[in-house]
Amino acid sequence: VTKKEKVSDGRWVWRRAVCEVEITNAKIRSVQRALKARGYNPGNIDGVYGADTRKAIRLFQEAKGLATGALNVETLRALGLQ
Repeated sequence: VTKKEKVSDGRWVWRRAVCEVEITNAKIRSVQRALKARGYNPGNIDGVYGADTRKAIRLFQEAKGLATGALNVETLRALGLQ
């Protein structure tokens, strides 16, 4: 699945996104564990894509110079999950 994401003011690109059916509780737990291991607080490791997890993903993306706003393939790769 691809979707258009804003990467900076006035700049949009198409990126591979994670299909909603692939965002399982197990996948989110893996993301949460990977974020926590890298010093980002996703809250409880519970498989819920809640506010704390979204914030941790955004902070990780910003720190790595990745597009923000969604869990995408690029972010999963940077976390070592794909």
